[in-house]
Amino acid sequence: MQILLLRTWIANIGNGFIDKGARAAIERAFPDAEIIEASGHPNLVGGRKTKGLLPNVFSGRDESAYGELYRHSSHTPLQNTVNIGELVDVDIAVLPGCILYEHVLEKYYPVFEKLVEDDTPLVLLGAGGGDYDRETQRYVKQFINEVEPAGLITRDRDAYESYSDDVPHAHDGIDCAFFINEWYDPPTATDEYDVATFDKQTTPKIVSNRRVVHTDHYPFEQPYGNLWQKIKKMKSQWNLFNKDDVFVSDSIRDYLFLYANTRVTHSDRIHACVPTLVYGNRAQFWFDTPRGALFEKVLDEDIQDEPVSVNQNLLKKAKQKQVEALQSMISNSL
Repeated sequence: MQILLLRTWIANIGNGFIDKGARAAIERAFPDAEIIEASGHPNLVGGRKTKGLLPNVFSGRDESAYGELYRHSSHTPLQNTVNIGELVDVDIAVLPGCILYEHVLEKYYPVFEKLVEDDTPLVLLGAGGGDYDRETQRYVKQFINEVEPAGLITRDRDAYESYSDDVPHAHDGIDCAFFINEWYDPPTATDEYDVATFDKQTTPKIVSNRRVVHTDHYPFEQPYGNLWQKIKKMKSQWNLFNKDDVFVSDSIRDYLFLYANTRVTHSDRIHACVPTLVYGNRAQFWFDTPRGALFEKVLDEDIQDEPVSVNQNLLKKAKQKQVEALQSMISNSL
């Protein structure tokens, strides 16, 4: 069996943890399958180029429906973009991550269109959204109605309650990055440290008797991004090197090494906290977002109140249920 893993794009390091965690889950469910990875990065840059250099000051949802970015004219950069997922013959496709909103779905539209044309089933794995307000749900339900995914495994209860009735098979699951330790087992560090990963807000005062490594979770350029995106990114990084022990890398393994060996991670990035927890360490999440609901499945305490550790027994059971749900959905779709 050939399975197409439709990665999104590593705009920040956490996206890589989702992609490789998804691969680990698929390999566990179907150890004999051939997994073909296809990045959505071409679609990201094609979509950005289509939208142009200046930001749109109006809400996209007020002027477009699902697929509007692609349908806008007969000749756009997004339409000219080729994704490897459109050029392979596979039995089923899997799309993981925080994809249930316009930012991803509009850019992946050409790939979805090809999957429908080829009668290739699509399973959404560890899926969630940026928000679950009424307009976002309308948009996502339109996508579901057009593409008809064969199954949906969500990463938080809000996503499950919003969309489970719209797909043939659904499972109330967990984020794919909770499988990341099955993809990579980092070596042991020679020193003790904590990690601070903040690129959405100013780093809070952290009390620690160890060295604190300050990481940038967003180390990549904004290819074809509009001017506001570029300025906003530059501003968030401007003062990083005023700190001691700064870490910037293009390797997700490097970041996993830090999170696997830290004593505590403090972050406003969900996917700095998730691998820290998975590798058995403590984390505190310093940001308020609907995406943070994914922690509720595996934690007994509030990760925003203080550093906490994951309930490993609860996590083990949740992962096994997710693997079984994925096995069932894919088997029933073939």
